Amino acid sequence: MLIAAAEIAGIAWPLAVVAVITIGIGAAVQATIGLGMAVLAAPILALIDPDFLPVTTIVMVMPLSFGVARREREHIAWSAAGLALCGRLPGVSIGALLISSTGSGTVRLLVGISVLLAVAVSATRFHVTTSTRNLLIAGMASGFSGTTAGIGGPPLAVAYQHEQPATTRATLAVFFGLGSIISFSGLAAVGEVNQRHISLCLLLLPGVLVGLALSRPVISRFPENRLRIALLTTCSFSAIFLLIETAIEMLG
Repeated sequence: MLIAAAEIAGIAWPLAVVAVITIGIGAAVQATIGLGMAVLAAPILALIDPDFLPVTTIVMVMPLSFGVARREREHIAWSAAGLALCGRLPGVSIGALLISSTGSGTVRLLVGISVLLAVAVSATRFHVTTSTRNLLIAGMASGFSGTTAGIGGPPLAVAYQHEQPATTRATLAVFFGLGSIISFSGLAAVGEVNQRHISLCLLLLPGVLVGLALSRPVISRFPENRLRIALLTTCSFSAIFLLIETAIEMLG
């Protein structure tokens, strides 16, 4: 089945296996701590085939997020997710306008530096809470950074770093799931979605489902006091990768 899907997607089957395993590992991480699939999988998927980004990874967030949300539905903070989504919309608009007027290089560098600064502040005694103001700001920052740099997870992760793990996973899942629908709809509206993207999605879907299933036993063994460290480490990794990638593009 995998070989047939790889042929339809136009990818050599050994690379298709690597892609499925990569997205599966990323899905398992995100289903365990709340984010991480795109951060971990995107660099490798981009090397295998540039068409994996951004449409395919955005679509893969949907089944993963809704699977996590369904699994831990009693822990969803609906009002918090709604506030963050309200902030996301103007963030997306501002990011799109800024990219169209100034280009992406400088903005991406600023986003990467901002994420690292937020992580550094979080490492101090400064306590970020999920207040209405902070959720709106985090949602806006997520929409902005997701539009301009492709990393929308860190702002919400920083805001939710002190919450209970189940609440963090479930609420971030709702935010990312609905947010990915918004992003996909926007890309489809401007003609950026084609048949090959659908083929690539079908290729990766089994990996996402396996990663989601594997996360269930991992969660029961994952120390709750390590969630904050895992979130901040993942945020740092995404920011560092973004800075390196942007610097190479600008220098090249």
